[in-house]
Amino acid sequence: SLAGLAFSNSSVALVHGMSRPIGANFHIPHGLSNSMLLAEVTNFSIDHAKERYAECAIAAGWANSTENKSMACQNLVENLRRLQTTLEVPRLADFVSKRSAFFNIIPIMVNQAMESGSPQNNPRVPTKKNLVTLYKSIW
Repeated sequence: SLAGLAFSNSSVALVHGMSRPIGANFHIPHGLSNSMLLAEVTNFSIDHAKERYAECAIAAGWANSTENKSMACQNLVENLRRLQTTLEVPRLADFVSKRSAFFNIIPIMVNQAMESGSPQNNPRVPTKKNLVTLYKSIW
């Protein structure tokens, strides 16, 4: 319910747009595919909204308000990755038996993600080439 309230107020962005095609094509639960993408998409987006991402790091307790914004953002990404490890968030390779099955469908997933409109809400609006790179990074 809280997530629904949040994105009804602010919309969804790149993580959500890229997550839906993963679920649709590989039957991976939506929340799980979101968690697979969060650190990489955050890292991709940081330079276009440093202040906002630094605020997230401070709110999470991963940085303090006196820290340099770039360092706070770096702490955010590092801690998101650490959280993925701690929570044992699987990689796509744990769900998809053949690498080629995933890599061959990336162009379709890129189009599906772009057509969702969600990537255009991201602080850094990606190109299709960016999405290919991001999908590959979570394998």
